[in-house]
Amino acid sequence: MKILQDGPFLVIQRDRFVARFPAAPDDDLEQLQDQDMYVTVTDGPTYYATLMTLDAINDVLRRWRHTGEAAGGRYFYATDLVITPRPGITAMLEAIDGLVRDGEIANACQVIPNKREAEMPQID
Repeated sequence: MKILQDGPFLVIQRDRFVARFPAAPDDDLEQLQDQDMYVTVTDGPTYYATLMTLDAINDVLRRWRHTGEAAGGRYFYATDLVITPRPGITAMLEAIDGLVRDGEIANACQVIPNKREAEMPQID
């Protein structure tokens, strides 16, 4: 897997998409359990996704029990959340690839409007 550095982002290009995510090049990417990612679909829009394992969610809930956040860890939610069955960038990219291939990424993640679209006035 070829990984490029683009400022604060690592970039991985696949057939159907390009993934950009903040991580250090020397991080053990196959141990990641919680990662935010920008996914630009080939000839399509860019989406935002948070990818987590169930263990990562459980860790957050346990921490919140002690800090009092989210009613003492009684709930967890995240917009654009994709849960992967195992840690690592490989598992995360497989999940994104499946979402793109199956046409589900727009259902799972919000599109990030490009600057030009965001500045265009809405017509009713």
